[in-house]
Amino acid sequence: MRIAIVTSSYPLKEIDGQAAAGLFVRDFAAAVASQGHEVHVVTQNKGNGCSFSPKGVTVHCFDWLGGDRTLSSLKVSHIKDVRAANSYLASGKRKLCQLHNETPIDHVLAMWAVPGGLLARALCKRCGVPYSVWCLGSDIWTYGKIPILKSRVAGVLRSASFRYADGLKLRDDAKKLSGTDVSFMPSSRAIKRPNAAQTDRKPGATRFLFVGRYDRVKGVDVLLRAMRIYIDNGNIGTLKMLGGGSMDDESRTLAKDLNLLEHVAIGGYADGPEVANAILASDALVIPSRNESIPLVLSDALGLGKPVIASDVGDMGDLLRETTAGIVVQPDDAKDLADALAEFAAAPAGRFDEAVARLALRFDIHNTAKRFLADIAEETPCA
Repeated sequence: MRIAIVTSSYPLKEIDGQAAAGLFVRDFAAAVASQGHEVHVVTQNKGNGCSFSPKGVTVHCFDWLGGDRTLSSLKVSHIKDVRAANSYLASGKRKLCQLHNETPIDHVLAMWAVPGGLLARALCKRCGVPYSVWCLGSDIWTYGKIPILKSRVAGVLRSASFRYADGLKLRDDAKKLSGTDVSFMPSSRAIKRPNAAQTDRKPGATRFLFVGRYDRVKGVDVLLRAMRIYIDNGNIGTLKMLGGGSMDDESRTLAKDLNLLEHVAIGGYADGPEVANAILASDALVIPSRNESIPLVLSDALGLGKPVIASDVGDMGDLLRETTAGIVVQPDDAKDLADALAEFAAAPAGRFDEAVARLALRFDIHNTAKRFLADIAEETPCA
């Protein structure tokens, strides 16, 4: 099949530590191509051209007025941003139509309902090309709540052959918005296991890892305070942090004020191989978010055989409770998190291994690609 993936998120370069959603799109496209299909990615030019493409995937860029800005940063109250958004839609539709006219496209996958779904639906109406939509979050929870866009988002979903959401709550909200069935299909990255061997858990100091933005919503301050309580209660362990963001300086200052410098190492943004190495060298990933759906780093950890200690927000709590692939804690509660760290440290080696392996299969990107391809093999013409 000749498949087009329409997306506003795509990495600017091969190694991009900040392009989480874009890296997922790239890896999913490569996974579909590896099944013997011709894959084309249609995305906007962010000022760096489209020179980077994984094996088996062709990337087509179109120009727009937004430059290197993200679509999520545009505001409907700013006339320049509205013009940029309109230029995205107009240029994207032309590029997708041009690609179809050169050689007919069999199916379009829109990542996400907005703006990609608007481009896919336009081609569907004009040329009868069926499409599917994969919702990420902001397309439903942000654009789907704007009165002028709500009906268009719902229309995009209703006209799609298949509808997916990368979260359980997101699935339910997309279903409610569109009045149609939506399936849970988690997003994940293709984690390449580094040459470095996995460091097995040993008695003594437990090694915890955090990967993400240094931001209040990610709960980095809660994690640092929990680490202080954990140490004060006589436990032994270390915490490695990789990321950056608005609380970068504040996090480093807090670690110093809490006298944690000998227990906590705060680093910067890391690329895929660095993250994989850090996961392999840790005993557990900690996700202390105050608000979250299913971050990609969760599937990264599972894919590398590591359990997760996570806040009971979004879908993480349900997934971990269902599979026992980790420990669930109350959000914004340093004491509860400290108790969970201690519980994990006291757990026997291998306690979580079987559950982690089972849950990892649900996030395997090659399994996800096979599921998508099986769906569209028996699709109906677009509405």
